[in-house]
Formats: sequence, C-alpha cells, structure tokens
Amino acid sequence: MGARPRSAARASGSALGAVNALVLNGRGDVLLQKRPRQKENGGLWDKSVGGHVSAGEDFDTTMRREAGEELFDDAGSGRVRLAGSEEEFAALVSTTADLSREVVLRRLSFQRNLRDVRRAPDGGVRNVLYHVAIYGGRTDVGAAGFRRQRSEIDELRYFTVADVDRMLLAGELAPNMAYLWLAHAYALVGWAGEARPEGGARGR
Repeated sequence: MGARPRSAARASGSALGAVNALVLNGRGDVLLQKRPRQKENGGLWDKSVGGHVSAGEDFDTTMRREAGEELFDDAGSGRVRLAGSEEEFAALVSTTADLSREVVLRRLSFQRNLRDVRRAPDGGVRNVLYHVAIYGGRTDVGAAGFRRQRSEIDELRYFTVADVDRMLLAGELAPNMAYLWLAHAYALVGWAGEARPEGGARGR
C-alpha cells in the first residue's frame, strides 16, 4: 500500500507511524514537554519527543527530525545523535558524545497497534491507532539549554522519577506518556545510575 496523507489514514482506521522518546539526564531526571492548550492533550505533560512518520521516512529518520525540531527548533540539528546498537549507545554516552550539548538516542522497542486515547482541544476524546518506535535517550543539556519548538511545546522541564509517578496518579500525564512510563521507566532509569526516590522538578 502506498503512502497516504495522515488525515486519510486516520479516517480509515489504519495505523499511523509514530516515534516516541524518553530522555534522561545523568541524575536520572526525566525530560518532559508540556502540550499547548490549543493542541491535543493540551495542558498535560508528555514524553520528551514525539511525532508522526512522514511519507518516505523510516522511523529512525523521523526520530532524528522530530528530536531536532522539538528540542532545538532545527530538523537537521547536529546536536541529535542516534545510536544503531546498545554498544554504540554506551560508547557515545561514556566517551564520544558531548552530553552537555548533545542528545544521544537509541531505539528500545517497536509497538504495533497501540490504541492511543487523546484529549481533543474541545474537551472531547479522540482515538488514534499507531505503530510506534520507542526510543530512550541521555543528555546533560539543562532545561534552559534547549530551544523548544514553540508551536508544539509550552515548556520543557526535568522531573524526578518520583515526580513522574505522582503526576501519573494525579492525571497530569498524556495517556500515551503514561503507557511509555509504565512500560519503559524501569529500564531507562538504570542508564543514569540510581534514581532518586524523592525530590522536586529540575531545571525550572
């Protein structure tokens, strides 16, 4: 089947291609983005990076583009590095990459037929079916060091693991972010050493 516009695929009930990423710093804090009020899931905290696969792209290409756009307002940003394996990721994080200015990502898993539930801007409910590539990332860029994509993100902020747990229970996370957190947080926090059980938001 050839590529179709996103709206046509959504209307037909076909699955859309998407990428999601959760990025942590060296203290084990999680970078989240706050969705603008006028967007789907407006006012909720969402994953570090997320977006749809465009026609002609593979998932890794989309991840590089979306991370560049959302974190540095530049689709071709050289500050995004994508590792092709666990070994390459470890080498980049430990020796090669400059984590004070770069984000290093690698793919963790691929989820087919993920049924997402979204809050529409008018308060209604939308359902979208996704095939989604899920990535984890490491950086030591401070929250103020990012250049967020203002049309898609109101705020970027680091939160402790305990904060994110509380936000999940309080209904402050976008539904898809809740899934990512429950499915992948345990593996991710080990990348940055022991996660702190208590504490407030980072990099306000």
